[in-house]
Amino acid sequence: MNKAILAGLLVLGFSVAAYAQQATTPPTAAKPAPVQAKKYNFKAIDADGDGKITRAEAKKYGISDAEFKIYDKDNSGFITINEVSNEAWSM
Repeated sequence: MNKAILAGLLVLGFSVAAYAQQATTPPTAAKPAPVQAKKYNFKAIDADGDGKITRAEAKKYGISDAEFKIYDKDNSGFITINEVSNEAWSM
């Protein structure tokens, strides 16, 4: 009987130790650095001054196709002043 109790306590002790190792975060795990948002200048990108940024104008300024699709909210093929936010754009 004592051997059974001892064996049970050993199993329980190993289980708790294994769980404690899994539940803790290793101290070397680093958090990723926050992404720095770009700030674009609408007037500088709108080279012809027509109030719309074409895909070609955007590419010259370094705006990717994926970013262009995000900013072109109405899918018109142009980014207008009404589609951009003040957080990401200066005027």
